[in-house]
Amino acid sequence: GTIKPDGEIINIKHFGGDIDSKFHESNLMFTKDQKTVYFSRNNYDHKKYRTNKEGVNLIQLYKAEVNEKGIWTNIQRLPFNSNEYSSGHPTLNADETELYFISDRPGSYGETDIYKIKINADGTYGNPLNLGPSINTSKKEMFPFLDENNVLYFSSNGYKNSKGNL
Repeated sequence: GTIKPDGEIINIKHFGGDIDSKFHESNLMFTKDQKTVYFSRNNYDHKKYRTNKEGVNLIQLYKAEVNEKGIWTNIQRLPFNSNEYSSGHPTLNADETELYFISDRPGSYGETDIYKIKINADGTYGNPLNLGPSINTSKKEMFPFLDENNVLYFSSNGYKNSKGNL
């Protein structure tokens, strides 16, 4: 789409193609060069519907390349996902060397916590690191976003006297 000077978005185009499944895709983050996109999707890839031990289909993180025509290609399920817990809501730090996301993986302080993982120069990933109890609570932390100064913004329903409750 195009953003007009008054902020109105016009000429909106549907992504379409391989990105759309019959399930849920959301919370996307493009790299600054707009050649890579990270996004959340139900655990469904290459027509494989995956569930955990209880039969629940969870949210997972995916990555795609964006070609010169804007088509999303080479869609990959990220290697630190698991069929047994959810991971989603990706965002990048300012120099795009770390991916932040939420997860309910083992070792979480609450229902969902914010984690970060190093993106190595060769495209591989480090190990997920929980941001700890100064950020995460016994409840949900969701929707992380880092601005150009690496200030972290997020929603939570675990802080006392907070407004919004997520």
